[in-house]
Amino acid sequence: MGTRFFEKLITFIFDVLTINAAFAATFWLRYISNVFPETYNPALNFAEYIIPSIILTVAWVLLFFFTGLYRNWYKESRIDEFLVVTRTVLFGIFLLFILISADEIIHFATTGIRPLLLTKTQFGMLSTYAIIMLLFATVNRFAMHTLWVWLFSKGIGIDNVLIVGSSQSGETLVREICSHPQLGYRVIGFVDDDGRKKGGVCAGLPMLGTYSMLPEVIKKNSVKGIIISEVSSSPNEILRILNYALDSNVTIYLVPSLMDVIAGHLKTHQIFGVPLIVLLQDHMPSWEAQIKRIMDILSSLMILICGAPLWLITALIIRANSPGPILFKQERVGQNGRQFIMIKFRSMYKDAEKMTGPTWATEDDPRITPVGRFLRKTRLDEIPQFINVLRGEMSLVGPRPERAYFIEMLKQEIPWYIKRIKMKPGITGWAQVKHKYDATIEDVKQKVMYDLYYFENMSILLDIKIIVRTLLVVVTGKGAR
Repeated sequence: MGTRFFEKLITFIFDVLTINAAFAATFWLRYISNVFPETYNPALNFAEYIIPSIILTVAWVLLFFFTGLYRNWYKESRIDEFLVVTRTVLFGIFLLFILISADEIIHFATTGIRPLLLTKTQFGMLSTYAIIMLLFATVNRFAMHTLWVWLFSKGIGIDNVLIVGSSQSGETLVREICSHPQLGYRVIGFVDDDGRKKGGVCAGLPMLGTYSMLPEVIKKNSVKGIIISEVSSSPNEILRILNYALDSNVTIYLVPSLMDVIAGHLKTHQIFGVPLIVLLQDHMPSWEAQIKRIMDILSSLMILICGAPLWLITALIIRANSPGPILFKQERVGQNGRQFIMIKFRSMYKDAEKMTGPTWATEDDPRITPVGRFLRKTRLDEIPQFINVLRGEMSLVGPRPERAYFIEMLKQEIPWYIKRIKMKPGITGWAQVKHKYDATIEDVKQKVMYDLYYFENMSILLDIKIIVRTLLVVVTGKGAR
C-alpha cells in the first residue's frame, strides 16, 4: 500500500507541475515571445495570473482523477493511456470554452441575439493552450510510465504474485513474468492441493502450501495478486479456491483455458502476450466509483446533520417504548469479507435472538416492537447506518450486509455467492426494492440473484434508480424490511 501511495503521490506532483508549466508556457508564447504579434504585451506580469493558474490546476487534477488517470497505467499500453489523456484534455478544453462563453450563451438565451462565442484572440489563446496542455500532459505521462517501468526493472515497488496450481501453464507464466521484471510482478511460489508436486520452476520457487492455506500465505508474503493455473476443469474447485482467497484484498486472475467454467462479464489482462481473465472484477469505472463515494459522503452528512432533531426524538421514543439500548449494534461482513459493526435504531425487543439463535426477520416477526415495526416500514431504523457510510464500511447502494453465520451457509447453497461479498454493502439495494421479506431460503436466493445483477451492472445511473425506488418504498411501505 505504501509503494502504491508513493506512486500516486509522485504522479500527482508531476501532474501539478505539468499543468502549471503548460499555463506558463501558453502565457509566455502568447504575450512575451512575440510569436503572436497581435497579443504581444511584455508589460504583463505573470504574478497577476497566479489565482487562475491555481483554479485551473485544481480543475485539471479533479478531471484527471475522475477519468481514471490515477490508476496503474504502467501495466497497460502507452497507446491506451495516450487516448485517455487526449480525451480528458479535449473534454477539459471544451469545459473551458463553455466557461469563457457563458456570458454570451446566457445573453443569447435571454435575448435571442446570436452570440459571438469567442473573439479571434480568445480562440487563439484557447487553441494554443489546448495544444500545449495536450503535449505537456502526454510527455509527462509517458515519462512517468517509463520511470515506473525502470524502477520495476530494478526490483523497486514490485507486487508479489502467487501461482495456484503448479501446472504447465503455471510454469509458462512464471517464465514470462520472470523474463519481464519491468511489469512490476514477482512470483514468490506456488500453492497446490496435490501433495506429490514439489516447487521450483524459476529461481527455485517453493511450494508454499495447499488451497486452504491461501489466506495465511497471502498475508505472510504481502501477496497482491494470485493466478489460478490449470488446476481443474471443475467450476466447483475454482469456487473453492476463490472462497479461500476472498477475504484477502488481492486481484484474482485465471488462465483463459478455464474461461468456459466462469459465468458473467470478464475482463482480460495481458502479461506480454499471455492473456488472463480477471475474476470478480469491479464493473463500475473508477471515475464513477469516485462519484459514488462523494455521493455517499455528502448524502450521509446532509441526512445526519439536517435530520438530527428528528433522530433525537426517534431515540427518545425507542427508549420509552421498550427497555434496552437505543442503538442496535451487530457484527456484519463487509466488502472482501472484512467485518465491521453495523449500527441501526433498535427495532426488536432486547435479546430477541436469545431463544431462537440467528434467524432472518419475517414480515410479522413477533420479536419486533410496535415502534420498531413503524421504523422498519419507513426505514428510519437504517438512519444510523449513515455513520457506517461515512466510515467507508458501507455505501448508500449495495447488497445488505449479512452476518458471517448466514454467509457460510449461503456459500454452500448459492453458486457465485462470493461475488456478493466483493461489493461494499449498502443501506439499500436492487434486491431491497425488487423483492419482499426473506420468508424462505428461496427468497434469499432470489435476492442474491438481484444482488448479482447489481454486481454485473453497477453504475451511477442504476444507483440513482435504486435510490428513487427506495424513496417510493418508504412512502408506500411496499417491500420494506
